[in-house]
Amino acid sequence: MPRSAEAEAERVAVIGGGLAGIAAASTLGERGIGVTLYERNEYLGGKIGAWSIEVDGGSQTVDHGFHAFFRQYYNLNHFLDRLGLRKGFRAIEDYLIIDRRGRELRFGDIETAPALNIIELGRRGFYRWRDVLPRATRNRLDMLVRFDMEQTYAALDGITFQQFCDDAALPDELRVSFRTFARAFFSDEADLSTADVVRAFHFYYLSHDHGLMYDYPVGDYATALLEPIRTHLESHGVEIRLGSAVSSIETGEAGRFRIDEDEYDFVVIAADIPGAQKIIAASSSVALSAPEFVKDLAALRTSHGYAVWRIWVDRDVRPGLPTFINVDRKQVLDSVTLYHRITDEAHDWAEAHGGAVLELHSYALPKEIGDDSAVRRVFLEELEQYFPELAGLRIFAESLQVKHDFPAFAPGQRKHRPAPETPVEGLMMAGDWVRLPFPMTHMEAAFTSGLVCANLIFERLGLQAEPIQTVAPRGLLAPNTEPRLEDEAA
Repeated sequence: MPRSAEAEAERVAVIGGGLAGIAAASTLGERGIGVTLYERNEYLGGKIGAWSIEVDGGSQTVDHGFHAFFRQYYNLNHFLDRLGLRKGFRAIEDYLIIDRRGRELRFGDIETAPALNIIELGRRGFYRWRDVLPRATRNRLDMLVRFDMEQTYAALDGITFQQFCDDAALPDELRVSFRTFARAFFSDEADLSTADVVRAFHFYYLSHDHGLMYDYPVGDYATALLEPIRTHLESHGVEIRLGSAVSSIETGEAGRFRIDEDEYDFVVIAADIPGAQKIIAASSSVALSAPEFVKDLAALRTSHGYAVWRIWVDRDVRPGLPTFINVDRKQVLDSVTLYHRITDEAHDWAEAHGGAVLELHSYALPKEIGDDSAVRRVFLEELEQYFPELAGLRIFAESLQVKHDFPAFAPGQRKHRPAPETPVEGLMMAGDWVRLPFPMTHMEAAFTSGLVCANLIFERLGLQAEPIQTVAPRGLLAPNTEPRLEDEAA
């Protein structure tokens, strides 16, 4: 791509070393623009970060939790391909949900073409046609194939997903599937916008022919992803400052931004919601120039909390299960990852002890769950209920994380989300929580938001934008008029 003397003289601060910050920093650095990347932790990656802990007198790498790299993560996957990193990925064996009665709902070999995949669910027994023919049910399910960013949010953002499912009278098997899918938003159905679920269902299932299958790194994230990403960033002149939390930004001379003693022409805040709120709240010049932006940002909130518990145990799960298993949560447990199948460290430990290394996820901790000891207790109870072969297991070591930094996708939150381009000239926002014009979520939304910020800077410098790829922006049967909810039963 062409560079200019003006571009090479510009300086950009990127605050946050997660996927959003990595996308912005790498895209800008590759064009020769001077970038300083600030990260408050001692490691890169944000929610794909990794660090070492001591287990049995040795070292084991843990991370923020297992991540699925879905095949429609086009922009993130393109970046990883350019670095040659997806060569070390492995395809998941199946997409499995175990329901509360112990039944296994498998999606691995279901038809992947949009619309046909919905019909296939019926043929596989996820619903019966007579159960979805009543008008209230049919009318609501119809909205899944009629996704339109503007119209869907206008009609459904004020409705919780629990209310939507209740009103639709979904069959049990279909509701289990939707409930499990919705919890990937780290929220309970009673605090989750139906519009966000419809957007995600469009992104993950109805806008491409990849199905629900995905890939994952074979190895810990530090080795498989973050070390080569850091090398790539530094090779393009990005200055990485780990352990460097930014407390505020202020405008300096000629409209430039000041962070401590350094000045920048542009700033990309690629932090999580609490981090971004703290920075902006402490930045008096931003508050004076864009009070409504500051007010909206302050109105955003995070989910109730989630937990990741990795345990080194003396026995393995039954054969025939994939590496990652969803369960229909009773109170806490949402999924289990078999880490001894992923990393050499965990595999070697499991071989030596005749056991397994398991990672338990709770995407939305109940408010009433109590302290960390209660989280561990309920995790273990539910693990043994879904996997009775683990009853009485011995735990040799453990690592528990309870965090509150995932965005809440509650009804009404979208109107407060900033777009990447803010009212403050030269200030951009990136992250999985910003408002994008594309129907994407999670890691792909985070990474793409960083690309959008880089393109905004390129536009100001007269440089060509980086291409951004997305799934189909609208549903197969997206209407030209606003969808309506009809409550009449057939």
